[in-house]
Amino acid sequence: LLEISEATVSRALKSALDLGYIEFQVTPKAFRDSASEQRLKAHLGLRLAVVVESKAGAHADTLGKAVARVIEDTLKSGDVLGVSDGATAAAIAAATRRSPARDLNVVALVGGVGAPEHYTHSSEVCRRFAAGLGGQAWQLPVPAIVDDAGAARLLRDTGTVRGVFSMMDRLAMAVVGVGAISANATVFREGFIAPGKLEEIRAHGAVGTICGRFFGKDGRPVGTEFDDRTLSISLERLARVPLAIAAALSPLKAEAIRAAVSGGLINAVATDVETAEALMALPPSHC
Repeated sequence: LLEISEATVSRALKSALDLGYIEFQVTPKAFRDSASEQRLKAHLGLRLAVVVESKAGAHADTLGKAVARVIEDTLKSGDVLGVSDGATAAAIAAATRRSPARDLNVVALVGGVGAPEHYTHSSEVCRRFAAGLGGQAWQLPVPAIVDDAGAARLLRDTGTVRGVFSMMDRLAMAVVGVGAISANATVFREGFIAPGKLEEIRAHGAVGTICGRFFGKDGRPVGTEFDDRTLSISLERLARVPLAIAAALSPLKAEAIRAAVSGGLINAVATDVETAEALMALPPSHC
């Protein structure tokens, strides 16, 4: 109808690409394994499963884009999204785009671990999620774990921190990382908990950690000396979130992810095929 030749269109597209006005991307859905998603969803009794191909180097970014699209499609105007720290959450934040929903709030679910300017820090993850979605960021401007319970109480009672914890009561969705009880877990790697405490925590029956909170094989909280010193969402509160997505990549985390599902802490999983296979090799979850 416009009487424009294919050659003209091709030249115009090339010029637009060269000038940076447009770009071509392969949709993340192309890298999702729908068969694995359905199997994992049925095996664990999940509300949602996102499974991407296991490709060295790029699959964290691919998972980030896939989960970001799910978040954008699911959020409704006025919703509150809770986010944790960590590399996988950061990859999702980096891929997040403006949502059709309005009046969105993004709240950090855990205090800071590591350097505040690092891309995996909870404040930075929260900021990038909010900027991408076009919402308001509610950062938690405190360390994840403080020196004593008294300091934790004082910090929680300050106006800013109290406001952030109040926002956690309004969560419609949460995106959290899951850690195994290993030296690679953020709280141990960054020195918030001394490495020598690792075996002690494991001896208490802990198999995983979310937002600095420890849980056992049944997904129930495991009490440790750090509970009253930790500034993050409680596992009991997380379990009440309508859609709680665990975003984690590594077969070594399979036991921890399955335990979190068993305890009802999460009801959705975003991962790669390799980790999904490890999860499906474990006995089914009984929530």
